[in-house]
Amino acid sequence: MSHSRLWSLLLFLDIILLQLAFFGVYWWRFQSGQFVNPVSFQPGELLIPSLIVCGYWVLLLAWFGLYRFDPLQSRAVAAARSFRAAAVGALILFILTFNPQRPLPSSRIILAAYGMAIFLIVSGNRVGLLTILREFRIRGIGAFRTLLVGRGSRADTLLKYLEVHPGLGLHIAGFVGSPSSAAPSQPVRYLGNYSLLRKLLRHGAYQAVLLAPDDEDERQLGRIVRLLQDLRVRAFISADQYRLLIGQVKPTRIPGHPLVDVRPELLSLTERALKRLTDIVISASMLLITLPLWILLAILIPLDSPGSIFYSQRRVGRNGRTFRLYKFRSMIRNAEKHTGPVLTQQNDPRITPIGQVIRRTRLDELPQLINVLSGRMSMVGPRPERVEFVKRFVREIPLYERRLNVKPGITGWSQVHLRYDSRADQIAVKLQHDFFYIENMSLPLDLRILFMTLFVVLRGEGL
Repeated sequence: MSHSRLWSLLLFLDIILLQLAFFGVYWWRFQSGQFVNPVSFQPGELLIPSLIVCGYWVLLLAWFGLYRFDPLQSRAVAAARSFRAAAVGALILFILTFNPQRPLPSSRIILAAYGMAIFLIVSGNRVGLLTILREFRIRGIGAFRTLLVGRGSRADTLLKYLEVHPGLGLHIAGFVGSPSSAAPSQPVRYLGNYSLLRKLLRHGAYQAVLLAPDDEDERQLGRIVRLLQDLRVRAFISADQYRLLIGQVKPTRIPGHPLVDVRPELLSLTERALKRLTDIVISASMLLITLPLWILLAILIPLDSPGSIFYSQRRVGRNGRTFRLYKFRSMIRNAEKHTGPVLTQQNDPRITPIGQVIRRTRLDELPQLINVLSGRMSMVGPRPERVEFVKRFVREIPLYERRLNVKPGITGWSQVHLRYDSRADQIAVKLQHDFFYIENMSLPLDLRILFMTLFVVLRGEGL
């Protein structure tokens, strides 16, 4: 079954069962006779509210990535995600519907039961579907037609492993690799060398790729992953070789198997749309809320030191594209006139008194909300660096260019864990934090980082 059909089936089942849960809770509350009924509704009056509540749950489930359905996902992981979504959803409803004048016990019991019903519905749909699909794969139904990339001892080991684990559903239909490498002992058709990979994958004949290059062919991995990004083909790699792809893909360890599912697509289409919508809503709201601060800083900055109110630079964004980033000026005018581009240091003498304050509270970054609103940046992502520094870091720091796979952000995992300044000895450490974010990108993680940023600002740890 194709991904789109699985997605449609899950959505259909969720909508039907969510509606049943809504009307079931209504019956229990108002028709069962177990509670006092101060208000009663006709079933027809509940249609619109039920659709609104259903839409609320569908959006929340999408936010938690529960419509990025993976046939190879662990059932325990699916159940855990479902529980988190149901718990958060019920908590939000509790806050929205809380009325201190109503009897607390009965209304909270009903809401708790409703939240449990949502958890059972969401997890049951996913765990049940995962179980059915696994049984189908064991019987040879719905297996992934898979292309093996590599030949030799490592490829041979994985082929033998797949032979005794049919539940994974990776049916090897052919392999590519260097002609000089030894052929696998299993009877698999040799299709040619690595140069044929694009041609073989372009026509959709393969649903998955198993990466197993020998040591001498490992240098091909980066090029192959970039190709998979273009063609949107999922791939698997042995756990011992994943280190070669760090920060370049979204990894998921397949429980009980020595394989890592590497996703060239870091976020699904739905998640990307929700992330962009979140960026627009938050940036537009913050622009309105912080307007008085803009006016105040527009007065204080030129009074503190001569020069413009704003400061702009060319920064490097996603896929290496440059854009103009805006900030409130926190340094003296022409700060780099005699030094050229240099990294900011702790206790930098170029920072003005007002600059010390606005950097500590991150207020200097408020104009970047315009960059977010325009789509050049996101609220959460790796810190955008200057063109000169990116060129240098790419030369000096292995894998640095992989942080350019995502949009830069006003805040991020690195920004909330490390200090504001960009000292050279911290760049490699920051890179590891950026890789953690890239490999674990999700909307709940973004929300967590935004809350952490709020505490960083309140504690004045911006510098």
